[in-house]
Amino acid sequence: MAKNFLLESFEKHKELGLSCFRDGDIKEAKYHFLKAAEYLLELAQQSEESLRKVRIRQATGLVQLAKNLQAKRKANREKVAAQKAGQDDEDDPVPQEWMVAEKPKIRFDDIAGLEDVKEQIRIKMIFPFTHPEKAKKYRIRTGGGILLYGPPGTGKTMIAKAVAGELDATFFAIAPSEILNKWVGESEKNIRKLFDAARKCERAIVFIDEVEALTPPRREGEAGGVMQRVVPQILNELDGFDSKEGHHLLFLGATNEPWNIDRAMLRPGRLDEKIYVGLPDATARRQILVMNLKEVPLDPDVNLDALASRLEGYSGADVAYVCRKVSEERFLESIQKGDEKAISRTDFDQALAKLKPSVSRIDIDRFAKFRAQG
Repeated sequence: MAKNFLLESFEKHKELGLSCFRDGDIKEAKYHFLKAAEYLLELAQQSEESLRKVRIRQATGLVQLAKNLQAKRKANREKVAAQKAGQDDEDDPVPQEWMVAEKPKIRFDDIAGLEDVKEQIRIKMIFPFTHPEKAKKYRIRTGGGILLYGPPGTGKTMIAKAVAGELDATFFAIAPSEILNKWVGESEKNIRKLFDAARKCERAIVFIDEVEALTPPRREGEAGGVMQRVVPQILNELDGFDSKEGHHLLFLGATNEPWNIDRAMLRPGRLDEKIYVGLPDATARRQILVMNLKEVPLDPDVNLDALASRLEGYSGADVAYVCRKVSEERFLESIQKGDEKAISRTDFDQALAKLKPSVSRIDIDRFAKFRAQG
């Protein structure tokens, strides 16, 4: 079936499910949520890999939601009763899983390579906080938004955590795949509550991974869908996300598919900077090898410079995975044969014969085209 038909059917049944749920018709709500999940799963099979994973998780959330409708209905009734008794749900806390319990300890020094990316983020996000007087003199605005985009496995999430670590900031991490399960019928209000909670912190970072799943392009003539309400709400929050005196607020979005983001999100004043996080260069690949092979016994015939050169085209996650697989193979052999040989060049040869780069040339060319278009 055509993608547009599947998407429209998914949205239609999801909205019908929400409507039936609000009206108390649990049986019909369950039917429509399951139908929405069915169409979304079929749509996922026709989607690119990263979007496929997001849609499968969303469909799984819908199925789980359908199973728990009775409990949710009871909770809603209790909530309404509490409101009639004079209690205000506006003070409900932001779900704890959105906020990292401990502020991230990771720093930029813990990330191999990406020096140009780090420099852009320092200028935009770090230096205005660490040099406030100079920032004020040159009228540098603190806060705002950055979109980190690039192939999977290049370190976008690590960078977001490192920014929070560098600033000792509270880190709010939200996955769009949780929306349907946690925000059913209350999407806009919960987005507002999230940003309000961030504004109460002295320093806070709101990070949304796979942001394209939350802010997809809106189609002409489309109205009434969840995303048609969610996207404008996020845009409104970003428009008012400037930092006030004594409070520093940052918004970071990460995506593998920047071309699938609503263009209104990419305008200045919202996601001010769009920073490409690409594949690691030879120096970065060598550093990743060193970090992942630290204290692992290596045979003298393993030349890390030569190995880093061979790994051209591999993402940072790919390089780390190669190291892990080689170590696992040697570990298993040490158990089976009772010896503890060092990892050799042959071990890497065998691993690289099986493990190919996860990012294709087509993907790289598509990112280059997006960058060229600004």
